[in-house]
Amino acid sequence: MDFEDLVNTPRKMRILGISVAFMLAFPLYFQLMPSLLDDDMLAGGSSGPSGDWEVGFLETPITMQESQVLGDGDTHDTFFDVMSELNIGYVELDVDCNDNDDPGPGFTDSADGSSDVSQVEGEFADQNVTGAPCGGGDTGFTMRWDVTDNYTGANYTAVGMSESEIRQVWDDDGVGRGTWAATITAHISSPPSPLGSIVDSDEEYDITWTAMTYELVLQPVVDVEA
Repeated sequence: MDFEDLVNTPRKMRILGISVAFMLAFPLYFQLMPSLLDDDMLAGGSSGPSGDWEVGFLETPITMQESQVLGDGDTHDTFFDVMSELNIGYVELDVDCNDNDDPGPGFTDSADGSSDVSQVEGEFADQNVTGAPCGGGDTGFTMRWDVTDNYTGANYTAVGMSESEIRQVWDDDGVGRGTWAATITAHISSPPSPLGSIVDSDEEYDITWTAMTYELVLQPVVDVEA
């Protein structure tokens, strides 16, 4: 079949013309359509369908532990490097001490702590603790910084929100990465006698850094009629 066979009747000429027009218009359509639609339409809506969601948090802690024996007035600098692709809920420094060789009332060892967050991405305030007692039990001090605002790790139900809106709420914006640091100063309280320094001359400080990372677990709430 040659070209003349395709155009030898008015009907064939109309069909050929329509086919050529379609072949030209089809690629132009897909080229022009994205520019005619806004971002929300292309994304299937600004944030997706709204509804009720069960929101949970799958937590994975990053920890660093060390112990230091310090004498009166001694200091120790502790550092915690945090790099994570997951969201970070909070960073916490816990310093524990137990003055088990306390010679008596009024001679409890203690600790001071001061943080340095200057090498951490984001805006975080330094914290200071003075005279935290080492009297046994839950003693020492704790510092905590919320990296994701209002993070507790507790499950809850989100009402009337889309999935993307929930994910925006629980996004740490990439802050909290870097080197967290603190200085610990020991204060040893010994009796004013020749035996005082023998009975109580130092204290052991257990240092634990924790960065709590998390992944969101979202489950739509489905109403089931009784």
